Amino acid sequence: MFKFIKTTVLGGLLFILPLVLIVVLVEKAIHLLRGPIQAMLPMFKGYDVAGVTLISLAALVGLIALCFLAGLLARTRAASNALQTVEDKVLGNLPGYQLFKDISTRVAGQSEDDTTKVGMIAEGDGWRLCLVLEAVGDWLTIYMPDGGPAGGTAGEVRLMPASQVVITDVTWLPFVAVLRRGGRGSLELVGPWLPKA
Repeated sequence: MFKFIKTTVLGGLLFILPLVLIVVLVEKAIHLLRGPIQAMLPMFKGYDVAGVTLISLAALVGLIALCFLAGLLARTRAASNALQTVEDKVLGNLPGYQLFKDISTRVAGQSEDDTTKVGMIAEGDGWRLCLVLEAVGDWLTIYMPDGGPAGGTAGEVRLMPASQVVITDVTWLPFVAVLRRGGRGSLELVGPWLPKA
């Protein structure tokens, strides 16, 4: 029972924390931009739209413009190398960071990586689902996520002979959605690859 409570709390934390962090960062960025924008556009002072000051709206537009410029900068080789270094040395050590990053880039349309497929491994009388990360010769690197509310952010990596893994055409994003629902939808997801009883 304690393990279930601990896993549920950690799963909720890993789900909510990035959202809260984004909201706090946006709010702080708007607060920081209000001063310079008020100095540049004094005619906006004292006016509001639907209870939101024009200065705050201008700060939000300025923040969007800064994000756009930062996105352009991020496409350069120097920025890409610096970000990769930070990810390797710091962010890569945070639990669930890589999975969160993969999901974010996929949802944002920045990643077309459909190479990570869902696999099935026979275990006793049933099957265990996994992600097939890479293949080298007759061996596969697989990630076996723990089920439940952690949503796949906890699990183990194994090296398996390719002959012991049934690789489906299902990509990893629908599989992560199934994990977030506690496994509901798994049969529909991989049903075509299950052996007929």
